Amino acid sequence: MNYKVKKKQATAESKDRIIKAAVALFARQGYAGTGLRELAAAADVNLAMINYFFGSKQKLLKAILDVFFKGYLAIARSELTTDDDLQSKIGRFIASAGTFFEAHRDYLIVAITELPHDHPEIVEYKASWGKQMIEIIDREICRPLSAETGSPVSPVVIGPMLTSMMASPFLFAPLTERLRPGDSERVGGEDWQEMISMIFLWGIGGVQKKRAVLS
Repeated sequence: MNYKVKKKQATAESKDRIIKAAVALFARQGYAGTGLRELAAAADVNLAMINYFFGSKQKLLKAILDVFFKGYLAIARSELTTDDDLQSKIGRFIASAGTFFEAHRDYLIVAITELPHDHPEIVEYKASWGKQMIEIIDREICRPLSAETGSPVSPVVIGPMLTSMMASPFLFAPLTERLRPGDSERVGGEDWQEMISMIFLWGIGGVQKKRAVLS
């Protein structure tokens, strides 16, 4: 292996270590609570290396968000944009998203909990990803539900609701383990996926049907 190849490999490894260290620190002590010097020490790189790859802590956060939202959006496109019935599509989507959330738990925590409202650029950046997901949710879930129930279903409500339902077991796992030892180990299993799917489908459908009858 020549010098240039070794240098390129070492550079890629350094960048990967920075992202992994940032994800772990942001997930456990927050974006605002993590300093760049602390991050550099955790990644075993110098401070200049972080600036070289990312330019700022804010751009590093964007890189982390990209990993999560690209993966999540790809799952939505793969599992929801098919000709299958709604229940089958949602069931597959929840199963695939659960597997992805389990494998990227720290990314999930950062993406869901790190919404620094004093950073409009980050809010807008997350919104740009959210708009793409909302378009899929509207077309593949909300419109079919609206047609079935005769009542409008908002993707701005349903999208965050479904994501929150799927994310909640992972976000609350440490607390769940203290409340019901062993329950957190079942997160992501088939029973959990089926439960989320049933609550979402029949709960939303039931509410909409009730509204239609009352109106």
